[in-house]
Amino acid sequence: MAAFHPLWEDVSEDDVAWLDEHVGHGNFRTWAKPTSHLTAESYGRSRAVVDRRLLEQACARLMGPL
Repeated sequence: MAAFHPLWEDVSEDDVAWLDEHVGHGNFRTWAKPTSHLTAESYGRSRAVVDRRLLEQACARLMGPL
């Protein structure tokens, strides 16, 4: 996913797999929504850390709590 957006460069492979299982479902277009939410969440921060907690928050906004 790092080739898609720099936000994903430092995200662990386990977290990327978790997000794909719960939200992305292997669909590249579907990844645009969590990318947009996470980019907005990290806006204004010098270096946002995208971890499982932040991924869960984005998912909750997109589809309700997991």
